[in-house]
Amino acid sequence: MKIAYIINTYVNKYNGIRIQAETWADELSRQGHDLVKVNPWERTDWETFDIVHVIGADRAINGLFFSLSKSCKKIVFSPIIDTIEPIWKYKFATHAGCKRLRLYSVNYAIRQSRPYIDRWFVRSHYEFMYVNKAYDIPANKISIIPLSFRTPVCLDYPHKESFCLHVSMLTDERKNVKRLVEAAVKYKFNLVLAGSIRSEHDFAPIRDIINANNNITYLGRVSDDRLIELYKKAKVFALPSINEGVGMVAVEAASFGCDIVITDIGGPKEYYVDMAYVVSPYEIDDIGHAVISAMQETKFQPKLQQHIQKEYNLPHCVRNLVAEYKK
Repeated sequence: MKIAYIINTYVNKYNGIRIQAETWADELSRQGHDLVKVNPWERTDWETFDIVHVIGADRAINGLFFSLSKSCKKIVFSPIIDTIEPIWKYKFATHAGCKRLRLYSVNYAIRQSRPYIDRWFVRSHYEFMYVNKAYDIPANKISIIPLSFRTPVCLDYPHKESFCLHVSMLTDERKNVKRLVEAAVKYKFNLVLAGSIRSEHDFAPIRDIINANNNITYLGRVSDDRLIELYKKAKVFALPSINEGVGMVAVEAASFGCDIVITDIGGPKEYYVDMAYVVSPYEIDDIGHAVISAMQETKFQPKLQQHIQKEYNLPHCVRNLVAEYKK
């Protein structure tokens, strides 16, 4: 099968969406498919591809799909819907716009693209509901293709140390890092933070808390090898985000035997089948209680690790992806 991948240009190289798309692309090639990453604005012989898979959207997406539809055999689309807006409000945004005046949102542009899309790929039942109800896409045109962990399979259950790990863009308000560190201060658990920051100015409120409390450690951005070491050692991984699509780092951490504290908002909790500590991201006490419970209990691991490795390993997920392409 010959497949074209179009990864929207707004998705930067450190973004989880791009990392996942690149990981899938490499695995598709390993499984014997002819995968080409295409710049849609360059001249391309689209008729040679069996499938064109577009990942992510911007306001120009309608023009792209219209152009592709003239020569592509089949077009599939991963819209990447990460939102906490109610479905009714999100749906209103898909109708609000005027093409003639060029006054419209990405949501509106996606709605206008519906006639050109053969199949929609989503990462969770939560995202499925938005595509189905906000864009009025029939359920039989939507496929749930979960994300996979990209790290090597951990063959044993590692020895764990008594600390909670968090990895993200630490100054991104969606990641809710300030409430997590405040929970660490109040409930006195050891917390290790790894990841990038946008600026020292943005990080200052969190750094002040770190500097005043010796149970919180900031590592900065770490290599993949160092990240795997942290996954193996951490008893708990916490991702109490206010807004999260899947939270691929938490899936990776679970595959290395970490107990997971995850937000109750959106689709991330679906990946753990009642084997995670689900919290309100707005409640410091809820986060703190969950981390302490996860530190002390052993009711979910290593069963969770085995579940993640079976259902979300890369070859398995990509074989499911290919099966949906063939439909």
